[in-house]
Amino acid sequence: MAKILVIDDSSFETKHVKSLVQKDGHDVLSAETGMQGMKMIKMERPDLILLDLVLPDISGREVCRWAKMNAETQSIPIIMLTARTEVKERVAGLEEGANDYVTKPFDDAELKARIDAVLREKTLRDQLERKNIEYEELMRKFERMAITDPVTGLFNRRRFEEALTYEFERFRRYGTPFACLMIDVDHFKTINDTYGHDVGDLVLKETAQTIQGETRGVDTVARYGGDEFAVLLSQQKGEEAVKAAGRILKRVRQLFFKEIKKGEKITLSIGIASAPDPDLKEMDQLVQCADYALYKAKKRGRDRAESATIKESNQDPK
Repeated sequence: MAKILVIDDSSFETKHVKSLVQKDGHDVLSAETGMQGMKMIKMERPDLILLDLVLPDISGREVCRWAKMNAETQSIPIIMLTARTEVKERVAGLEEGANDYVTKPFDDAELKARIDAVLREKTLRDQLERKNIEYEELMRKFERMAITDPVTGLFNRRRFEEALTYEFERFRRYGTPFACLMIDVDHFKTINDTYGHDVGDLVLKETAQTIQGETRGVDTVARYGGDEFAVLLSQQKGEEAVKAAGRILKRVRQLFFKEIKKGEKITLSIGIASAPDPDLKEMDQLVQCADYALYKAKKRGRDRAESATIKESNQDPK
């Protein structure tokens, strides 16, 4: 049942209300002053507040205004209780955010009915809020799925291309440097053919985690397709990208898989392209250049990183 806070300096009225609502199974708290009531509102977070308009320290309107201005308590419904019958007093209380108004001396049946109505409304509102939270979380989950590779847990190619667009625009407008790494698992087809696709997926997962572990939170690491990964190093120049590639190569060589024959190591080939580059005009040129550098790394023996410029990649069609 509900937790109800009664803020009233009349011990008789409080005792009467407490006796009345406890019959319905509600838990009742009480406060005799506005300040005490505000403290209990904050600490206890009641489901409903029965608030006397006239209190010995501050008015019930001020307590109501405070509760409705506080983000943590503004959703708690308030029923104002007062002996004053003037319409302006009722209107003033409602304008401060009160949900209802009951005049003293009140009829017990009327007060119970108003409490039940307000609590029903709160229950429906709380249910709607929970459903909205669940819906928002579901939408976030779908959004994550739409940009996440299911095997490695990395971003997918779609998310990589979005990040590439962002980084290229920053470079074009402000000259902010960045680098692109294209990464291939060496002889991955042989791993799949020899040990099976489950082991191949395990190699991809561990490799993905290792690559991500050697980058920063602002960088983008994605599975580009098959056994190929792509990395965008935000605000990193070419020499910094070479160092990052070196760290990745070293860490992947240290990986151990009990499913793979002893002595066989997982290695990578990495291609590096970076901006600024005097010949960089279009966004796709950087990926093509990094892909060309990756081809150089494979051609020169694998398990290595190679860099290339746009001009070099344009002059050599492989």
